[in-house]
Amino acid sequence: MASSPFGAFDVRLDPWAAEYGGELPFETDAAESTEDVDLDVERAADAWSAVTPGSSELPATVVFVDGVRRVEGRLLARRDQRLIHGVIGSYGVGAVRVEDGRAACCYEQIGHLAVLGCGEQLPESFDLGSALTYQPASSPRDDAEGPPLVVFEAMRAAEAELARRCAAEAATLVIADGPLTFGEVSRGHALGFVKRFFKLYVGSRQVAILASLAVGSRSPLFHIRGGTRFGRFSWFMRLVPRLPVDAHLTGLARLEIADVVGFEMARSLADAVTVLLPRFVPSRGRDPRAPQNLLPIGALEAHLRRRLGDPRLIRRRLADLILREGVRA
Repeated sequence: MASSPFGAFDVRLDPWAAEYGGELPFETDAAESTEDVDLDVERAADAWSAVTPGSSELPATVVFVDGVRRVEGRLLARRDQRLIHGVIGSYGVGAVRVEDGRAACCYEQIGHLAVLGCGEQLPESFDLGSALTYQPASSPRDDAEGPPLVVFEAMRAAEAELARRCAAEAATLVIADGPLTFGEVSRGHALGFVKRFFKLYVGSRQVAILASLAVGSRSPLFHIRGGTRFGRFSWFMRLVPRLPVDAHLTGLARLEIADVVGFEMARSLADAVTVLLPRFVPSRGRDPRAPQNLLPIGALEAHLRRRLGDPRLIRRRLADLILREGVRA
């Protein structure tokens, strides 16, 4: 008799849909308490005003990097009367290369994980269809939110590796969706594109300046250092005009770059993307996260989600596998 992919674990499927699990808002750019922010980098903090770039040299190649992830099923496993939370989940990362007026998806990577908590792990991988092999993984946490975090962290690690690889190409500018995760020197440059603000890093006077930014303008650069991350220059820019009913910071994005590039290069790139990125803004009717979910990023996310497979079919196949293993046991 063939061995069971569940080994000694009695695995069951939580009947609730996977999204009803209270997943944590993992995508956060919240500053650590040990970080130090210097607002006086490009202009004195009390003299902040909008910066409107003149003519800027744009990079020959721009690469947008992003990833998606999802939980397809929540599990409860039992061994020796001990209950263990788990999930099956998938992630995908990829890039959109914009060059010579053309855009194309490239560098795709898809992963599928079966994660158990409490430091436990299934003994082997299992298949739920063609190209749907779920690799065993483990979370040290004993709560229900530990296993989904493993899927998220796997996606973020794959994003970082892809962004590094793309930034190693000369004359290439990488726009990585979310906070920048690496800071070493490379032949190209990489920026983090933060579209959700959990931390503004600036004071109330500077917030008023941000609210008044026009399209094609940006804030002065500021510097963030300390904590567990590398030092980086950062700035805000406006992507679209704000409607009268919109919140004051609607249409803004925050960008960051590792400070190893130096202030002059950071300022040059800040000017370039302030001119460049409004060209990639989707209409409000096209994307519910417009304008910050730029067209290449939105298209890449839709493509990657299709590549992950049909979540309803995956869940049915998981239920069939659990039923067969339960009967055999």
